[in-house]
Amino acid sequence: MAATLDDLFRALGGLAEDGPVQATSLRLPKALHDALAVATELGMDSSVSAATREALVERIREFARQEAFKEHFASFPDDTPKLAAVAKRRVSGTTHPAVSHPDLVDEVAAEIERRQPDWAFTALDDTVEDVLAYVELLAAGVGRRSA
Repeated sequence: MAATLDDLFRALGGLAEDGPVQATSLRLPKALHDALAVATELGMDSSVSAATREALVERIREFARQEAFKEHFASFPDDTPKLAAVAKRRVSGTTHPAVSHPDLVDEVAAEIERRQPDWAFTALDDTVEDVLAYVELLAAGVGRRSA
């Protein structure tokens, strides 16, 4: 039987429980191991195991969320959001330049949607951040020639 997204969410749901611990051996590049050890010593987490566990939990949750979006949008394509709308909601109520330059958000988002039509299926959060970063640059006058 192949693993399903439901299996993944069920496994993630078990993280809140104090259950048995499974010893796992990881092979890491030495530089990553050293950086992890130093970061832990500096207080990032209480131990290398705790730091590794947190990083894996965060990455798996993000993967599960992205897969759930893919599955939902594949079943209900009309629910796929417009990139400009998502970017505008992300900064609503903030002082981000996108709030006062919605036209730039529309322009940048339309260009990214044209180049990456599957943005909502592959990198939703990263793509929204790209829009907002580019809008910030354009609002500051970077990247456009003066008339």
